[in-house]
Amino acid sequence: MKTRTRHTEIIGILKHEPFKTIEELCSELSVSPATVRRDLTILEQSGDIVRINGGAIYKKKAEDGRLDEKKPPLPFLNEKIRIAKAAAELVKDGDTIFMDAGSTNRQIAEHLVGKTNITVITNSLEIAYKLHSVKDKKDVSVVICGGTLGETNMDSIVGPVAEKMISMFRANICFIGTSGIDIKQGVTDAYLSTARIKENMIEHSNKVHLVADHSKFGVITAAFVCSIDKIGHIITDNSAPEEDVRTLRSRGILVTLV
Repeated sequence: MKTRTRHTEIIGILKHEPFKTIEELCSELSVSPATVRRDLTILEQSGDIVRINGGAIYKKKAEDGRLDEKKPPLPFLNEKIRIAKAAAELVKDGDTIFMDAGSTNRQIAEHLVGKTNITVITNSLEIAYKLHSVKDKKDVSVVICGGTLGETNMDSIVGPVAEKMISMFRANICFIGTSGIDIKQGVTDAYLSTARIKENMIEHSNKVHLVADHSKFGVITAAFVCSIDKIGHIITDNSAPEEDVRTLRSRGILVTLV
């Protein structure tokens, strides 16, 4: 296969499935890892793709109406930004971090600029792109999980392959978002596939920080993630229900109000 034809093939593959590992591209194109790496370097220089540890993601999503299409205003944006700033302050130089896909975690990614020698492992295409695109990214290593593109969330990668990749790492800390948090029913998510991603990140982290604005309290959604006692720290805004905050603190869970 000629080089130019191969480049077109790679772009086509990444348009269809926005993240691919080098090994997957080798298999699909029947070429060596060295050839794929050279191709990806050229395509990144031309602005077509973004290199991520172990693979690449398609860059021109705004033109295709995928990842960066116009979205309605994000609910509770000010609260999410305050939560994100507080969360980013917990990250120390040298940390390895799990971050699942979610609106609050995307805000956290914005505030990790300036950290030294950190590794972020995520199933979010947008978080990976944000961290890779910062002006001074030499101190930020990004690992994106392979797997299946979420059917309901074009930003997230889910499925058993992504879960397996997560289990191969150990993180100092993880930041987990949620669709709902209830004192009795625990942390839940709208979809089983994303709930399993969160569960795996929690299982393989030393410290678990749940980032959730006040609207998530008292909400129970379909897929169980974990019990409240699996969470060490909750960062929320100061409109969180006072009774829930008292109960959480009485059970030894640190709650930060911002």
